[in-house]
Order: sequence, then structure tokens, then C-alpha cells
Amino acid sequence: MNKNIRLLPLFLVAGFPLLQACGGAGAWEGTVTDSAGVSIVTNTATPFWRAGDEWTVAEDLRIGTVAGEPEYQFGRITGIDIAEDGTIFVLDMQASEIKAFDNQGTHLRTFGSPGAGPGELSPQALGVFIDPEGKVQVIDLGNARVNRYDPTGESLGSFRVDISAGVPARWEMSEEGRLMAQLRGMDVPGMAALAEGDPIVIYDTTGIVVDTLTVLPKGMTLEGTSEEGLSMKIFAPEPLWDLALDGMIYTAMNDRYEILVNSPDGSLARIIRREIERKPVGESDQNAILRGLREQYEEFGAPPQAIEQIMQGIGFADFYPAFFQMFGDSRGNLWVQRVRSAQDMAEGAEEGVEFNVQDIGSPEWEVFDTEGRFLGVVTLPDRFTPLDATGDALVGIWQDEFDVQYVMRVQINRPTT
Repeated sequence: MNKNIRLLPLFLVAGFPLLQACGGAGAWEGTVTDSAGVSIVTNTATPFWRAGDEWTVAEDLRIGTVAGEPEYQFGRITGIDIAEDGTIFVLDMQASEIKAFDNQGTHLRTFGSPGAGPGELSPQALGVFIDPEGKVQVIDLGNARVNRYDPTGESLGSFRVDISAGVPARWEMSEEGRLMAQLRGMDVPGMAALAEGDPIVIYDTTGIVVDTLTVLPKGMTLEGTSEEGLSMKIFAPEPLWDLALDGMIYTAMNDRYEILVNSPDGSLARIIRREIERKPVGESDQNAILRGLREQYEEFGAPPQAIEQIMQGIGFADFYPAFFQMFGDSRGNLWVQRVRSAQDMAEGAEEGVEFNVQDIGSPEWEVFDTEGRFLGVVTLPDRFTPLDATGDALVGIWQDEFDVQYVMRVQINRPTT
């Protein structure tokens, strides 16, 4: 596979519009151009769907409780995956355990416990994946390893992950069961700086990096060095990526609406664009964010002097990100989450509700088909974060107004014509 994809300016050598859609939708108003075999799909704000073609969602499962049986209580969910038989595995980082539920939400078993011994988990367990053989693999950064379990929860050992090569910031598993991660460099002693960007690497079953799919541009939120002190620029450009079921890889920088679609071998196959008007980060937005951050640091018990030093190092980009996150569903469609500004959240919000800089994702998701054409917008439940897609369902985390987490499944209704 290619070790690096260079994102060079592309010369457009041909262009033509897709004039007519099929399957009952209206005419698509975008264009497709070609540059050296790379399709560049440029979308307008007009959706492909006509009235009545829009997809809707309906909740059909919620797992969780505030004060009921402990088997159904969650602290902080950091991973969800679904086995071939429909079993839902949920990683609770706060409890350092994995809970398994059947397809109807009935608790089956709990395994894992706090610690560093065999089968135990640290408070930094960040992801759970089910491989093609049905084995459960849990990413445990605190113990710098990947734990393995059989479907009943019995420990099958673990393999080490070399954190000094870069902190694995985001993990995925391919359909073939290969674990891959985005490595984030840190300019601190004993850690690779990775100044050229964040590589997406593939691990073998012993934790050795055996390939690099691509290198993402370096994020710009944190600036400076360990000697100078780090400064934070909120809403500065950051790389995003996701792995589709067919092995295609979506990558993007969130300061522009341009998503690169890379083939499994790492070569660039398609670019998806949509022109949007980005939201400016006004003074009121900045003040709301700074208040919220200060309150969070105070709740954590940080000393006042340290808080002031942190706050002085915080700056802001001129605009909000072009979008918040993206994921590919089980049918090859790409979902892109719109951004909700502080002003958006203030409209209609209850008195005293503060803007959360980590929660700028809108319930509205723009959906693109396998060719990169903008189909339309689907509104998911508010405060719902999808983590897995299976068939016509999305499974993820739903958070109530008191920040209590639940597992939620929603069914997608796709009208047929």
C-alpha cells in the first residue's frame, strides 16, 4: 500500500453534469469532473431527494437506567460493536468493563474489571471491536495493549501497543479483522513528534505495525512544544477519517467541506465537495466557551493559578468547522454531521444551559450516496452519537439532559418508489 498520499492541486481536465437520477429521485444539480482518474463530485445545496423520498429514523431500542439494576447502568461508554448473532457489546470506560446484551436489550453477561492483570482494564479503555471469528478486542491505552476475550468473556490474552510511536487517537477494524489506528505525535520526551502528520497504521496480531494506509495532515488545535508550553486554538483545522465496509477510507480536514475517498490500497479515487457558508466564531461564542471550560477545570479541582495559565493559552479560529464528524453506513452511504454553533444552541435552550465545545454536532446529518451525490438531510435524535451501523439500523450513545448515557438503536426508514 502507499505510504503517503500527497494532496496536490488537481487540474480539471473534463467536466460534465449528471443530468438525471433514477429510482424516483429528482434531477441532481451537482457536477462530476475528472482529473487524472480522480472523480471530483461537486454538490450544490439542493438535495437529490424529492419530497417524500427523504429518509427518517425511529428509535426501537434503548438500554440503560439511572437507578435500576446495575447491569443496565453505564458510567462512560467509549465503544459499541455488534456481533454477527446480534449481540451488542458495550465498553464502559468508567467501570472498566464490557457488558453484552442480546438484540432486544436483555443483559447477558459482564466481563473485565479494573486493573493491569490478564483480562483487566484501565480507566483509559477506548474501544471495543468484534473480529470475524467472534472474538472481542478491547483497546486499553492506559495499559498500552489490546485485550482479547472470547464471546463468553474469557480472557484470551493481549498484545502490547507501542505508545511511544504515537498515541493511537482513533481506532477502526476492517471487515477482515485488521486493527488500524490514527497515530497522533506529541512533542514531549520519549514520544514521536510525527511532524509530517498522523499516519493511519495497520497492526498485526502481535501489535507490530505492518503497513501505513495514509498520512493525515497534522491537526492545529495544539501548538507549541513541551519547553514553550502548549497553547490551544479551538476550532482550528483537525483531520477526520472513517473506514467504510468495502475498505474505502474517507479522510478530510474539518475546516473545509472536502472529503477524500481513498481505495483500500491507499490511492485517491474520489473527492466529494459541497459549498457551504461556515459559521463565524463571534465574541459571544468565545465567552460562552471560555466560561464552560473554566467551570470544567474548577470541577476537576485544578488550582486557580493553573486554570489562569491554561485560559491565557486559549485562542480561537475565525470560523466553526465545516462539519463535525462523518461515518460510512452498512450500505456504502456517507453521513456527514452538521455543526451547531453557540448561537444555535442558545436559541430555545433552557435558562442556564451552557454551550459545550465538545458537543457542537447537530442532529442533522447530510447523506451522500456511493457516488458522492448529496441525497438530503436526516435528523437523528438530539444528543445521539452513532457508533455502529448494521443493516437498516444505527446504534450509538444517547445522553439525557443530566448527561446520563444510554445505548440507543434507531431504524432507518428508506422510502421505496
